[in-house]
Amino acid sequence: MTTVTRYNRKAIMTAAWEIVRKANVGLYGFRVIMRRALKAAWANAKHERAMEARQAKREHASPEVIRIQSEIAVLESKTHWEQPDYARIGVLRAALRAAQEHAAAAPDYAAKRDLIASAGGRFCAVTFTKADGTERTIQVQPATLQRHVKGDAATEAGKRAVQTRKARHPHLLPVWDAKAQAPRSVNLATISRIAVDGIVHEYRA
Repeated sequence: MTTVTRYNRKAIMTAAWEIVRKANVGLYGFRVIMRRALKAAWANAKHERAMEARQAKREHASPEVIRIQSEIAVLESKTHWEQPDYARIGVLRAALRAAQEHAAAAPDYAAKRDLIASAGGRFCAVTFTKADGTERTIQVQPATLQRHVKGDAATEAGKRAVQTRKARHPHLLPVWDAKAQAPRSVNLATISRIAVDGIVHEYRA
């Protein structure tokens, strides 16, 4: 699907006329000046749109994407590269692609996070595929985990660990396993089923 970029043609024409009014029409002729003015006005409009799109990407980028992009920018700003720099840029670009792929799935991750969190102190059944390929269903209790990482009983180290983990691994959701009475991690990308409040929500792998 191709996205059509729409521009405010009236604003572009107004900008072009502003350029014409400040130009030496008598020297170059009206047609030449207007042609150049329109070209400049369109170029400015496209530049502004590109900057807006770039800013929007920054605002919606995950912390991990922003961190990797910053490292790449620092490396690319160097006037002289050593051999390790060439290897490092390859690693960073690969990491950036992986982080952007995770970020692209963020809306789906957010929906699953919110659905599980909506259970509060009630039980919620989550079915997901583990790293070894096996499917597992666990009963989680979101409110219990919150007390361990955000409540009075939570340690500062525990709180920092949760924030770091969320930034570096947005696809992993910490949950409280009600049966094991211990914290666990669920891969949001492999969740196939969430049952909460008697309603079953199914997802494609």
